[in-house]
Amino acid sequence: MKKFAVAAATIALLFAGTFIGGANAAALPVDTPEPQTIDSSYVVARTEASASRVTVLISGDSEPTAFYGDLIDGTTYASVRDFAVAMGATSVIRAGNTISVVATGLELSATAGDLYLEANGRYIYVPERCLLIGDSVSAPVRILAGAFGATVDWSGDLLLAAVTPGAVPISPELPYSDTDLYWMSRIITAEARGECFEGQIAVGNVIMNRIAAERFPSTVYDVVFDGYQFTPAVTGAIYNTPPEQCILAARLALEGVQTVGDSLYFAATQNCWAGNNRAFNSVIGGHYFYA
Repeated sequence: MKKFAVAAATIALLFAGTFIGGANAAALPVDTPEPQTIDSSYVVARTEASASRVTVLISGDSEPTAFYGDLIDGTTYASVRDFAVAMGATSVIRAGNTISVVATGLELSATAGDLYLEANGRYIYVPERCLLIGDSVSAPVRILAGAFGATVDWSGDLLLAAVTPGAVPISPELPYSDTDLYWMSRIITAEARGECFEGQIAVGNVIMNRIAAERFPSTVYDVVFDGYQFTPAVTGAIYNTPPEQCILAARLALEGVQTVGDSLYFAATQNCWAGNNRAFNSVIGGHYFYA
């Protein structure tokens, strides 16, 4: 019954002209300068995406609003602008390939090509990356909904993502301390500065997995300086100043983002103690990870 009810609501919206881009197109002033140059792999032409268009329906206490999103490789993307306007944002500013949103209790920004978006000072992992679809900076609907504190019900039969607004957006309270970030960013820098972003997060995952395991210490600092487990803690490389990307990787790892599952060890070679004694998990960049 729920699917039929949602479908009926969608059809009603179509006839009522409440799709963004129709009667509501000018509801919010938006600065949209020319996009900056971006890696072409993060750009999706509108003709490519249009074959799998999805209706994004946002309902709640106010009048329902709908707009089109795009189903790309199994992930439903929405224009950040359209989503924010439908959720009642008070400001949406586009600068190049970055879009910034202000709504009640939320400040959010997303940049096409990035593996994350920022919401209330916290970083949310976007493994599929934010994209430039047509001329719109776009992000996965579920990730945008999570930032706004909303929930999503998906109907594959109807190609419909029904979004129900929540009362409270993502909390600005960080689930980690400045001390945790200090040492996490430094161990990631020392061990994986030259690795890809996912590989840097993976090193942070090992630290977090050890904290959660009974046989290891229970803080980032204590894990890093646990005997001779990590060479940089012995050589002094741990004290090198981290670049921005390593700090971002540290934030995401501390937020609980996982790229290597339950790995407890990593090494730059398979010919090592972990390679001979632990279960292989995966390889990311130049590191082998073991459970």
